Amino acid sequence: MTKTTKEYLKQIENMNRYIEQLLSEVEELRALSQSLSGTQFGERIKGGNKNNEATFVNYIIKINDLEAKINQEIDKFVDLKSTIIKAIDELENLEERMVLRARYISGKSWDDIYDQLNRSKSATHRVHASALAHLKIPTKVENKRD
Repeated sequence: MTKTTKEYLKQIENMNRYIEQLLSEVEELRALSQSLSGTQFGERIKGGNKNNEATFVNYIIKINDLEAKINQEIDKFVDLKSTIIKAIDELENLEERMVLRARYISGKSWDDIYDQLNRSKSATHRVHASALAHLKIPTKVENKRD
């Protein structure tokens, strides 16, 4: 399936949110690893296949695995952002480049973009629509997994 131009550009925002979620999970695991587990006074049953490692060790292993995943996602994010910036920079019209960079690279609000361009809302959205129509999505990135 082919991505629309907007979907292509919004990948930056989506990947950034995903990385933020992963970082939040790491912080939660760190907090759990530093908390003390309560003593259980119930009946202890011997035998079975119980893991004898301390609970915090399991958290540390999970944290390390998650941090490795985060590093991989950051690498993908940097590559994608660089590719999108190159595509935007190939646009001939300066205002089109400015709108797409402000909206999708810098994550600025529409109000900030209107002010930056010193244009009305409708004029800014016309520039945006024109930029979307002119932007060429690189085919090698278009088919990548999200």
